[in-house]
Amino acid sequence: MPAVDSRTPDGLWYSELSELLEPLLISDKATGLQITILDPDLDPSGYYTKEFVKRICETINSVK
Repeated sequence: MPAVDSRTPDGLWYSELSELLEPLLISDKATGLQITILDPDLDPSGYYTKEFVKRICETINSVK
């Protein structure tokens, strides 16, 4: 994703991110989520930021 401060060529796909997050979100020990790398200033059109927000919301809503 180009809208991050530290790009990694072989980073996570959204499906892999969801696979990692779902068990954490289901856990009673999860109390919050902090997103620290997404930088909307690096995404002037908002394309990547909107897709990221959509995917994170889908993951969170899937475990309710």
